[in-house]
Amino acid sequence: MADKISGWLRQRERADGMTWLWCHQQLRPSDGKMVENTIRLGLVAEIGDENAAWRRVGELRLIEKYVANPTNGQPTFGWLANHYIKHGLPFNKRNGHRKSKGTIYCYQHALNDFILPRWEDEVANRVKPLSIRDWLFNLHDGDDYDWQTVSKIKMVMGQVFDHADVYDLETCRNPVSKVRVPGSEDEDREIRILQPKETWQIVSRLQDPERTLVLLIAATGLRISEALALQWKHVRFEANSIWVEQAFRLSEITTTKTKSSKASVPMCIALAEFLQNWRSQSPYHRESDFVFASDKLNGKKPRTGQMVNRCYLKPAAIAAKVLKTEERFGFHSLRHSLSTWVNNATKDVKVVQTLLRHSNPDITVGTYIHAVPQENLNAQGQYMMAMMKGEHPPQAGTDAMVNAKPASTSIQ
Repeated sequence: MADKISGWLRQRERADGMTWLWCHQQLRPSDGKMVENTIRLGLVAEIGDENAAWRRVGELRLIEKYVANPTNGQPTFGWLANHYIKHGLPFNKRNGHRKSKGTIYCYQHALNDFILPRWEDEVANRVKPLSIRDWLFNLHDGDDYDWQTVSKIKMVMGQVFDHADVYDLETCRNPVSKVRVPGSEDEDREIRILQPKETWQIVSRLQDPERTLVLLIAATGLRISEALALQWKHVRFEANSIWVEQAFRLSEITTTKTKSSKASVPMCIALAEFLQNWRSQSPYHRESDFVFASDKLNGKKPRTGQMVNRCYLKPAAIAAKVLKTEERFGFHSLRHSLSTWVNNATKDVKVVQTLLRHSNPDITVGTYIHAVPQENLNAQGQYMMAMMKGEHPPQAGTDAMVNAKPASTSIQ
């Protein structure tokens, strides 16, 4: 029976079998007439009887979307986002696996703090690419968010529209797919690369356990979340190695960032001595205890990385005059510094890739190996030498001429 408030159900034969349809009246914009609109619920064989079909209507929130929605049945972006948060956010778009708690938190943050305040009440199929582009650029230029953050916000917004398409919530195209923004800032300018001497100057200004934590990350390239999640059973003194199998994020022990991250890293004798010394001092020294356990939580959980960085690492770097107060700096800079130094020393990307536990060497080369200004100067000098020796017979004093400072007047 027709019901203008909640709609009505019908069964119709379709190519794949008898199908439940939910029907309702909707205003047709072209002439202002009320016409019937149908939404496919699924096969009768899969859903069941009429009561089950109405439960499916409730699960899909169709009455709220098409009848109670003040936009005459045209869903708002906020409605799509709420459906995405419930049915799409927990799952990885590529493989269907559940997202980690940390990833869900980041996506939810992007939606609640950036996307929904601007787009929640907008009719979804009226959202235009140029409007999205202008808004994203304003986040960067006006609100001073870096491009990496803006790019992630754009990605989350696009996933909401993709989710609507998969669930057949709205037939509009994904306007985000037509928007282009830079993926990141100049990363070499953002990340502070330390020389071993500079790292030691920072370490020497710390006391345990911060000293051992910083030294561990500097020497192994562990992520801070992986280092904090270590238990003494993972430190294999007899094998000169440390086994990485978990991470500590958002106050919970969880899986490592990638499958390849779950692996063993080397532990030299000097590093092992620092760890053994800290274990002899720590009240939490049993095999099941965390290596860097929190005193405030009686060792039940590790310490937090943000607190250690804010209260110990960065102040020590500033005190050592390695860092300026306004510079961005954190534990990940130690990982970048190690990879850059090891690559310069070994000239073997495979060594760096294995040390950082990257599944793809392109990540190692493209992100974690940085150019050192002096090496660039030397390379340029060698190239100039090769050019000059190729064009002219070798001359005495060529090396000095290549590396000499330019004269005060320009050469015409």
